[in-house]
Amino acid sequence: MIAGCEPVRVWSRLELRTRQVELDRVLQARTADPLWMLTRQWQFGEFQGDDTGSAVSASLARTVGALTELSVDGTARPYEPGLPLDAQVEALALALPRAVRARAGSCLLADLARRWQQAGVTGDVAAAGRALAAAYPLDPGGGAGDAVAQARQRCAGVGGRVAQALAGRGVDGVAAARAMPASAAWTDLPAGLRAAVPAGGQTATLATVHAHAAWVRELFLDPGTAADAWDGAALGYRFDATVGRPDGGQVHMRGATGATGGVSWHDLDLAARTQGTPGGTSTVAVTMPAPAQFAGMPSPRWWQLEDAAVSLNRLRADAGDLTKLVATEFALLYSNDWMLIGDVQDLGTLVEIEGIVVTDVFGHRTLVRAATGGSGTDWAGWDLFSVSPGRERGPGPLEQHLWAPPSSVRPLDGPVLEEVVFVRDEASNAVWAVETRIPDGLGGGRDGANVARQMTAALAPATSEAPGGPDTSTSDARWRYRLGTTVPENWIPFLPVHGPHSNRSVVLQRASMPRFTPDLPPNRVRVRPITSILREHITDDDTQLAAYYVNEEEVSRAGRVVRGRLRRARWVDGRSVVWHARDRASGRGEGNSGLYFDLLKPRAAE
Repeated sequence: MIAGCEPVRVWSRLELRTRQVELDRVLQARTADPLWMLTRQWQFGEFQGDDTGSAVSASLARTVGALTELSVDGTARPYEPGLPLDAQVEALALALPRAVRARAGSCLLADLARRWQQAGVTGDVAAAGRALAAAYPLDPGGGAGDAVAQARQRCAGVGGRVAQALAGRGVDGVAAARAMPASAAWTDLPAGLRAAVPAGGQTATLATVHAHAAWVRELFLDPGTAADAWDGAALGYRFDATVGRPDGGQVHMRGATGATGGVSWHDLDLAARTQGTPGGTSTVAVTMPAPAQFAGMPSPRWWQLEDAAVSLNRLRADAGDLTKLVATEFALLYSNDWMLIGDVQDLGTLVEIEGIVVTDVFGHRTLVRAATGGSGTDWAGWDLFSVSPGRERGPGPLEQHLWAPPSSVRPLDGPVLEEVVFVRDEASNAVWAVETRIPDGLGGGRDGANVARQMTAALAPATSEAPGGPDTSTSDARWRYRLGTTVPENWIPFLPVHGPHSNRSVVLQRASMPRFTPDLPPNRVRVRPITSILREHITDDDTQLAAYYVNEEEVSRAGRVVRGRLRRARWVDGRSVVWHARDRASGRGEGNSGLYFDLLKPRAAE
């Protein structure tokens, strides 16, 4: 060592690393002398008995709370046990096709004639049908002298022709069911219908109206004009759920979903809770513990023959196969250390586990404590079917509990009715909502780009002054200046602006592109979206009542896709429920709208 110089220090680290991926040689347990192994087991005291016994019973102390209330858009309403939770949360207003409305109206008239006949009432059913058609007509939509509405009718395809054929020729059965609910009285019926009902037919007519309203509600779950849980700014569902405890306390949870559809246990967070009267709220369930097993699991005894159908030595577990490593470790090392305690929990209940006492064959009782504390308190641990505390400052976590939301299992999704793709366009410094799928008026969807091209052709400008219009001038100039270009009508712009009452946050505000067709009314000059996803705060005549914002963080560089479709599920009582729901997914990257300003192009290029 040289004086004045620091010595050379070398560190080494010991790591556990597998030499081979295969486990066949390890599991063979090769030995040359089994008697030697038995002797070593005797020397280490493995044959000595322990003063522990097998578990024979377990007592589970718990407090059961039931879901009692839902709150969407600040409106509280009781929870309906006869419907799945995801149906009550996701249900949106449904614009049924006119063919379905006409079919419902014909069913109403047929049921009315049948009930009149059964009651012995002699009357003119056709007159009652005309009265219902006058009160609830099948309107094809559009307006006289409105060029945009007429162009939409010409571009509506088969759905538009069906609507024109049914106009004025039937009864809107869905509108009649909504206007005359199952609780309607005789005075709530239209005056024309009451006048057409003969003497003695009031009871049969009122029963028909009530049965029809209940049938339509059973057919489609439609909130109508009531508030829904869809949050247009977050492009997802927002709702609150309240669980009532037997002691009078309440547990308030805040939910957010919409990524894949449905409401699961991890979609809710603890928002607040209130304490009730202490004492006398716990119930005790006694059950028999059973070992946790699976088919083909290794036997707990060393020399016991095992099932040959499962070959653990064929497992290939690399360092990144965490699932295989955990399953293999449980099967080979800890399989006989875990036991199951069966318990029955109803859907829509939150069970708080106060303690588990296990009794063995010697009569010893052991209090089993949870491996983790309240849900969300240990960042290195996790648990299933529990509610974590919200991010904002609020109540502490709940004790160990199990939350079973009353959601449907594997609902069936219908075809996409409407689809909107949010893409970022750096060239125009805007976000565009592209309506790639719009309703076709027959219960399906149409290509939004094709409809936009048809609308552009139907509203072709009469002059060449529009941006991007044809050059009809007789000038011999070689270059032409354009103020700007246009985009298809299914491209709706969203511009970055400061949020309401804020000068720091940035949100995306829905804007509109102008139409350059002359002689249009003021509410038709701006291009409005067609899908219900983007028509928030827009009336049927394209009048915007309020601004619509989308949170800037919801549209990343990858984009965002929002789809609307019908969803069908079967509930626990066998009932089928159909509702209109939306889900979202990640997009496929940025886009280019083709919007440019101040262009100078040669005429030959046009």
